[in-house]
Amino acid sequence: MKTPMNKMLPFAIAAVLPVAAHAEGPIDGTVYGKVNVTVESQDEGDGNVMALESNASRLGFKGKTKINDSLSAIYQLEYEVAADDGDAVFKQRNIYVGLAGDFGAVIAGKHDTPTKLLQNKIDLFNDLQGDIKHVITANENRESNMVMYSTPDMGGFFAKGAYIMSEDSEVDNAMSLSAGWQNDVIYAGLAYDDAVRAEDSNVLRGVVQANVGDFQIGALYETDDTNGATNDGWMLSGQYKMGSWAFKAQAGQSDIKKDGGETFSLGADYKLAKNTKVFGFYTDKSADDNAIEGSYLGLGMEHKF
Repeated sequence: MKTPMNKMLPFAIAAVLPVAAHAEGPIDGTVYGKVNVTVESQDEGDGNVMALESNASRLGFKGKTKINDSLSAIYQLEYEVAADDGDAVFKQRNIYVGLAGDFGAVIAGKHDTPTKLLQNKIDLFNDLQGDIKHVITANENRESNMVMYSTPDMGGFFAKGAYIMSEDSEVDNAMSLSAGWQNDVIYAGLAYDDAVRAEDSNVLRGVVQANVGDFQIGALYETDDTNGATNDGWMLSGQYKMGSWAFKAQAGQSDIKKDGGETFSLGADYKLAKNTKVFGFYTDKSADDNAIEGSYLGLGMEHKF
C-alpha cells in the first residue's frame, strides 16, 4: 500500500532539518515558518460555536546560491500546515526556482500573483477572519504554472509581471501586472489581471499606504469585470503602535464576492518578543440575502522562526 505524500513529508522534513541547521558549503538554504493559532467564538447565523483555527501556519525552505558576481539561483518551497487538526496537514503555497541579478529576478513555479502581492500590508487582518479575501475581493490568487519577472530596486519604483499558462488548448492563458512606488512614508501602486480567476475576467486594483510616526493608514480599491458584470469594492485600514502594543481597525464594502458585502474588524496585538505575539480581534461580515454572515471573537498567538 502506498503511503500518501502528506504523510511522508513530515518524516522527510525531520531528516533534513538537522542537516540544514548545521550544514556548511553546498547547502545554502534557510528553514523558516510560523505557527498562528486562534481560539474563536464563531456565530455564522446558526448558533455559536467555539473553534480552534490554524491561520495559514506554514513551514518553508528558501535560498540564494551565487553563480557568479552578477547572477544567483533562487528557490523557495513553502507549505501551509494545519495546526488545528490532522487533515491535509501540508498544502502547497509558493514554490519556485529562478534567477536573480542586477536585471531583477525571474522565477517559475506556483506563486502569489502580482495583484495579490500589491496588497502588501494594507490588510491588517490577513489570514484571519477579517482577511479581505472573505468579503472584499475574489482576486487574492496564488497561481500554478507561472513565470514572473520582478524589477530590481529603482529608486523606489517597482514592477512585476506574470504569465500564467493554462496548459489547456481550450483555455486562455492569463496575465497579472503590477507597478508602484514606495519610500519610508508612502507606498502606492496599481495592478491589473487579465483572465486570472476566470477566462472572461479583468481586474484593476489600486492601493495606497502611509506611515507617519506610529500611525499607519491604508486604502484599497478594486474593480472586477467578470462575464460582463462589473462590480467594485473598497477597504480602509488603520493602525497605531504604542510600545509593544498595536491597535488596529479595518472596514470595507464590496459586491465582488457577493452583493452588498460588508466587513468590519477591530484588533490589538501585543509583542512578547521580536518574533512572538499574542493578539485579539473581533470581526463582523455580512452580505445581501445572508450570502455571507458571521461574527467572530478570537484570541491567538503567533510565533515566527
